[in-house]
Amino acid sequence: MNAAEPQTRAMTLILDHCARMNSLETIQPTASLRLRQAIGDELAKLLLNALAGDHRPVGLGAVRP
Repeated sequence: MNAAEPQTRAMTLILDHCARMNSLETIQPTASLRLRQAIGDELAKLLLNALAGDHRPVGLGAVRP
């Protein structure tokens, strides 16, 4: 085999891996969707906003940009 010949086994493995990754993405819902399904839209929104907020210290000596 030389570099110009197709490497069928390697290509098959790559294509199988890609197919599995695509099927996993369609089956697995996102974390935010699972959270909304578990606790409801309103609570999920509050929790996600709190988690994504700015949690740096505030007050004397705190440095903010």
